[in-house]
Amino acid sequence: FVLISRFLYSDEVQIGPETVMTTLYTAKKYAVPALEAHCVDFLTKHLRADNAFMLLTQARLFDEPQLASLCLDTIDKSTMDAISAEGFTDIDIDTLCAVLERDTLSIRESRLFGAVVRWAEAECQRQQLPVTFGNKQKVLGRALSLIRFPLMTIEEFAAG
Repeated sequence: FVLISRFLYSDEVQIGPETVMTTLYTAKKYAVPALEAHCVDFLTKHLRADNAFMLLTQARLFDEPQLASLCLDTIDKSTMDAISAEGFTDIDIDTLCAVLERDTLSIRESRLFGAVVRWAEAECQRQQLPVTFGNKQKVLGRALSLIRFPLMTIEEFAAG
């Protein structure tokens, strides 16, 4: 709250990686669009493949469609780097599905499937379920049907 009052009186704000999300939340809660814009600008400038999934989740949560679009573009261009990042397995199922629905990802479907399996294993652990084939299938739900298995070679399909 101190940050908002300082911003309202001086039009100055110091946003850092540690404070940007709480500042954005507070700016939205108290309807301070100029501060929201500063936060989104900060996030846009710091968008990289290794944080694109985390920022996409936040952009969807805070209803920031422009930031979400930039995150999706980054994921499209650097899909392998994005899914290899630590934050990928922390995304929610809706964000996972939003990405899997895209036709513009630059990755082989078999590698994407491997990443989705990693996500499912992490989700099983979050839900305190044994990591079994059935539980992975259960937590994936409709996301599993978004994998384009026909795009895999017979060898890739058999190996996975």
